[in-house]
Amino acid sequence: MPGIFGFAGKLDPAGTEQLLPRMAAALDPADGYCVDLHQEDGIGIGRVSLGIVNPERQPIWNADQTCCIVMEGELYDSRSLKQSLTQRGYQFVHDNDPELILHLYEEYGDNLANQLNGAFIAAIWDRPARKLVLVNDRLGLYPTYYAVIPGGLVFASGVRAVMAAPYVPRRVDPTAIAEFLTFDHVLQDRSLLQDVRLMPQAMIMTFSDGDVNFRRYYELQYASPYSLRDETDWMDEYNFLLKQAIIRQAADELPAGILLSGGLDSRQLLAYLCREAKTTSFLSFTWGIPGCDDARFADEIAAKTCVQHRFYELTPDWLLVKAEEAVRLTDGMGNLVNLHALATLDQEAELVKVIYKGFLGDAMMGFALRPQFWAMYDDPTRIQAHLQVHSDQGVLNYKFGEYPQLFTEPFQQTLGDSVLQDYKSGMDEAGTPQMADQRVFFDFRHRVPRMTIKGVEVVRSKTFVRLPFADNDLVEFSLRLPPGLRYERRLQRNAFIRDFPELAQIPTTDTGLPMMSCFRDVYLRGLKVVRWHLKKRGLDRLAGRDTRHYKDYNLWFRTVLRQWVEGTLLDKRSLDRGYFNPEFIRKLVSSHMSGENHAGRIGALMALELWHRLYLD
Repeated sequence: MPGIFGFAGKLDPAGTEQLLPRMAAALDPADGYCVDLHQEDGIGIGRVSLGIVNPERQPIWNADQTCCIVMEGELYDSRSLKQSLTQRGYQFVHDNDPELILHLYEEYGDNLANQLNGAFIAAIWDRPARKLVLVNDRLGLYPTYYAVIPGGLVFASGVRAVMAAPYVPRRVDPTAIAEFLTFDHVLQDRSLLQDVRLMPQAMIMTFSDGDVNFRRYYELQYASPYSLRDETDWMDEYNFLLKQAIIRQAADELPAGILLSGGLDSRQLLAYLCREAKTTSFLSFTWGIPGCDDARFADEIAAKTCVQHRFYELTPDWLLVKAEEAVRLTDGMGNLVNLHALATLDQEAELVKVIYKGFLGDAMMGFALRPQFWAMYDDPTRIQAHLQVHSDQGVLNYKFGEYPQLFTEPFQQTLGDSVLQDYKSGMDEAGTPQMADQRVFFDFRHRVPRMTIKGVEVVRSKTFVRLPFADNDLVEFSLRLPPGLRYERRLQRNAFIRDFPELAQIPTTDTGLPMMSCFRDVYLRGLKVVRWHLKKRGLDRLAGRDTRHYKDYNLWFRTVLRQWVEGTLLDKRSLDRGYFNPEFIRKLVSSHMSGENHAGRIGALMALELWHRLYLD
């Protein structure tokens, strides 16, 4: 997977001699990647890249060879910054994004990132100051991990590459394990290792003279008070900013495609991409079970927008081939039932260099908002209300009340209330009493960069990924949008209906109905009523199914993948790790094989066990 890596400080020379090549190989061992390395006394930095965007070799140096940079990702709409620096006497030899960031550092020092819009991670080595500077984008869209060790620092775009350093202890973080099993993602800056941490969002991280310092250059902050405007004004601004974000990111002519589902976000992006993108060879991709709702609706959307469409079957046995790769790319922090983008990625990468995703659109525009949030509670009840919404949405794999059955007593004693405290802190960090804003802030700061991003990371292993909803101006807009207009994604849906009524008449997978009133909506609602009456009379076979999902790990884990699941989770090595009560795991697997649905729970346990086997055993 593309990314950067390196070390700094007074480290044992014997341990650093081949450290950069080992880190590069750990980040991605596949052939075909561009690998750039630079090492001198007290510092080593490198990059692994697909060579699609900013393909020039790195590090890039300034004019007097005093500072250099490695970077992965890209900046958007940076012409004005380049013009300003040119007027100040800076020359652009490569005219690329890392060179721009390097000149901004020369001009503004540690304040270089204030004006940057993009998705990126960069490391700058300031030779005269003997200082390493790491900077990421506002949302941390290129997750980067680090370990502070005696006399130095190790960092990389993957925990596995940090682990390549012999100085980094391999002590498991019990709280991170419990959080991953509970929420499907880890909270705060944790990783599965106690000594390896996630670099926070919008961060300037510096290492000099053995000291590590952090400074956040941007804060997610909701409006207080909110402005009162006509809803059509909000829609106009939203559509303008989304169009602007797409124009910024689709400024080149690289062969591109989009992962197209039957939902709203990807069809909204596709509609604007067809209007604004410069590329003439645009494709759309959908994967799933043949005949699923996503496949049918996406096919209609592609036909309406006149793009070439490809459907790939999501076969039940893909995990037998690629599960370990999925675990490696996500450092064990991605549930296997959520990583199927990897299943058909090779076929998609043969056709395009860039893939667009509807990442973040639902989260920032109100997908998680529920009626419980419009009330004032005492503090313990407030947290329980947040947890209730997580549970109602099906994003709690294990509830706190199940900990005594799931975990061994020593493991649970180690945990204490650390998971709940991390969760509460995640909500409190929003700095607002409005619960709707607390939840969306939590998603911005924790769920999106710790869980949703995993689907992006696996796709980045073969193609460059663009995320228009993560544009700075669009995110800022969402922070100003009153919660009532985000509830049920009201503004996003109404803005789309107004601008693309033909696409809004195609049903969405969340409801199975069109987004607007039309003949098809009346027909499908009538059909639902007929099905309800047939089922009430016991005629389920005649009624058919209301929805057809694109995946069925519930079935696959008890059929095609049964031997693999049982052979992994019920193996003595797995049961003896000391984390889980063996009898609970046996009953969980048995009840799933008998017909109960524990697919999400099993997918998380499988990811953890495979990670242990790959990196700790």
